Amino acid sequence: MKFLRLAFYVLIAQLVLSGCAGEGVEETSPSSSEINFDAYLGTNESTRAGETNLAFLKGTAFNSGFGVFARHKHADGSISDMMDNEHVTWNGNSWGYTNTQYWPDEGSVDFYAYAPYIEGVKLVKAPGENKDNPTYIQFNSSVNPVDLVLGCKENINVPTTPSSASKVKFDFWHALARLTFDITANSQLEENGAVIKVKEVKLYGASEDEGALDVNGYLDLTKLNVSMFEGWSVVKDKNTRVVYTWTPRDTKDRGNLKLTASQLDHTCTKIESDPNSYLCVIPQQKGKDKDNDNDGKWDDDPFYLQITYTVQRGTSQQTITVKKNLFDVSHPFRFERNRTCILHLKLPLNHTRSRSNASEDFSVTMSVGSIPE
Repeated sequence: MKFLRLAFYVLIAQLVLSGCAGEGVEETSPSSSEINFDAYLGTNESTRAGETNLAFLKGTAFNSGFGVFARHKHADGSISDMMDNEHVTWNGNSWGYTNTQYWPDEGSVDFYAYAPYIEGVKLVKAPGENKDNPTYIQFNSSVNPVDLVLGCKENINVPTTPSSASKVKFDFWHALARLTFDITANSQLEENGAVIKVKEVKLYGASEDEGALDVNGYLDLTKLNVSMFEGWSVVKDKNTRVVYTWTPRDTKDRGNLKLTASQLDHTCTKIESDPNSYLCVIPQQKGKDKDNDNDGKWDDDPFYLQITYTVQRGTSQQTITVKKNLFDVSHPFRFERNRTCILHLKLPLNHTRSRSNASEDFSVTMSVGSIPE
């Protein structure tokens, strides 16, 4: 009888312990689930040079992948940082990062992302902004001449169980405008027996040593598919504006902006800005709107596109410089988010005329379209 009673107590103890173990599994914290990411950018994985696309994000360059910020919004209303410019990269099968983070037990999480990755980027307040927990990054298009994209996922509720956790997927959007151009001649080169050699293309402001475009601004990472200038706070400072110069590829002493060719003749009828030399511009407007002359947000400072080239016929050669105030092409001149401005330049061949008259014959037109995905 004592043996049966002992066996009964042992059985009860085992059942109690088993029940406690079962309760421990059911109450496993969702924090055991790692936060993982996925990315979408465009409709394909093209490898177009000069563009931030999915192929670039998955590449091996030092700035491939994307940077992520994350904030935990607790159930009691408090907010704490979880990720601070975490560099997420592609490992061949999935996206990974070094400082692994796990889903918290309660509340929700906001995620902000941008690419290409830039070391040292912080979430900061834009000038004049006073709200807590800012969502801006500071960006300089001269220091970082890249095709900047951004993504955002806000108010993502924490998973109720580890198995229910899904990847945080960023849909990236282009944040900048783009300027590019092509160069042709306004007559048949073969018929005229002429050869044009382009020495340089220059974009500048009121004078040749003054820049035209503002290069410093603050981008709100919560503003995704928006139009024109929304989401940007541009720092207007004439002292930081940059003069941009494009030269042929074999020219090594004039900067990094290059042309696809140097010579127009019967075998090459078009020269373009090299795809790696697209000019990425912080969205801004040059010139005031005609119906709002008192608008102090934009200035009416002129800005020019200038080309220096030679025209050769036989043994005769002359160097010509022509320029165009781009307000003659469009006034105001708008650089809008996710839009490409393509300038079509036609050079005059008549090298017997004066520089001013040659500039009058210099034709510039423009087409505008979306940045291709």
